[in-house]
Formats: sequence, C-alpha cells, structure tokens
Amino acid sequence: MCLSDVGRVVGGDAERHSVSVDLGSRIVSVSTVTLGLDAAPPAIGDWLVIHTGFAVERLSGAAATQILQARQESP
Repeated sequence: MCLSDVGRVVGGDAERHSVSVDLGSRIVSVSTVTLGLDAAPPAIGDWLVIHTGFAVERLSGAAATQILQARQESP
C-alpha cells in the first residue's frame, strides 16, 4: 500500500519543474510536471500532496493541517 505525503514548499527551480518540499522529517526534491506545465509553479509556503516524487495536488493550509493532524491521531 502506498501513501502520499503532505509537505510545504521551501524552495524551487521553475526551469527544471521541481521544488524542495519539507516533509517534517526530511526535505525532498519533487517534480511539479504533474501539476501541469501551463500552471503557475508552486511558491514557497504552498502545500502539496506528494506521491512517489511527484506533486499531485495543491492544498490549502487548512486542508494540509487537517490531514497532518489526522495522521498524528491515527494509530
């Protein structure tokens, strides 16, 4: 079973379609091509859903907080 991660953008390289994302315990490089090449690149502070090294969705801060809290509460 694969789970997605939720993380906050801390840096990026728009030309390479990648961003650095803080996942809490580590910072990873994530491809943003799956968000669409016509879309504005994620900005520092944006929240993303990450799956196997790709950003698959943008989240509001409220949605990200809710997901992260639910994960901490689950056994």
